[in-house]
Amino acid sequence: MDKIITEDGSESFFNEEFQESYHSKSGAVEEAREKYANAIKAHEVNSPIIFDMFFGLGYNTAAVIDEIRENNNDSFIEIHCFENDENILKKVLEVEPGFKSYKLIKEFVKRFLDSDQRQFTKDNINFLMYFGDATRLIRDVQDEANFVLFDPFSPKKHPAMWIFPFLKDVNNKMVKGGILATYSCAKEVRKNLELVGFTVKDGPIVGRNSPGTIAVKTE
Repeated sequence: MDKIITEDGSESFFNEEFQESYHSKSGAVEEAREKYANAIKAHEVNSPIIFDMFFGLGYNTAAVIDEIRENNNDSFIEIHCFENDENILKKVLEVEPGFKSYKLIKEFVKRFLDSDQRQFTKDNINFLMYFGDATRLIRDVQDEANFVLFDPFSPKKHPAMWIFPFLKDVNNKMVKGGILATYSCAKEVRKNLELVGFTVKDGPIVGRNSPGTIAVKTE
């Protein structure tokens, strides 16, 4: 797995199977902070439940934790992390992206890799790892998310993640008014999000001319 240094100096990697990098080349950390953490404003919810789909290097989760704590929200946080590639999780232990909470991310991932520990609680944050096929695992989740960080490979490279059945399952596991953030603004993606019960609007423009998407559960 080849390392990529993005334009903000942060590290990402190139996935050979999908022939795509894990983050925007304009800046991996910038993308996590602007398209996800600052876009959803999770600090405005007390004791938020967050689904990270998909975890990868954990940058989106780390950015959201930092955003919550930096805005003086010290409430309990629960993060459900979906991933199916052990190779990218191993890279978590090698990178230093500069998030204040990344030490926790590393500890969580190391425990999972070393001993298959799928739940880890520390500093008033509960992490849960769902390792495997997210299209099946999402149905097993008991909690309902306030926020979903939706960050699979692109619709062209991994279309199964962007189609009606899976997006409907994700919607079903969210509270009414819950927010899903994603980098894609593809017409078909937005159409499917609307079909399953979201209202969509433009998300931030970061590193390119097109915005991301913010989807709010209305049904």
